[in-house]
Amino acid sequence: MKSKPDNFDHFLREWDDVPAPDGRLIDPVWRRIELVNGRASWFDGLALRLHELDVRFARPQVIAAVVIVGLLVGLGCAELRTQQNAVRIDTEMSARYLALLEPSVR
Repeated sequence: MKSKPDNFDHFLREWDDVPAPDGRLIDPVWRRIELVNGRASWFDGLALRLHELDVRFARPQVIAAVVIVGLLVGLGCAELRTQQNAVRIDTEMSARYLALLEPSVR
């Protein structure tokens, strides 16, 4: 007994209806679906990307890395500022010393 083959491929190609969101799926999943399908506004896309960044950076290792990088950048800036101040003070002291040695200035 041979049954008539169903034409599921034809139905699947024509089907593009997305079901309405219900309480079982979380909101970011549906926002992502709408963003991919081009139905989301630019604000929803921005909110989704910010949410994804929040999820990625909300790990202890990432937070520790951000703190360490911030400390290193701060220490580097402080070192540069201290070095520039030292060069400025050295230049001023050299100019004062040379001014004291010149007899024409007295």
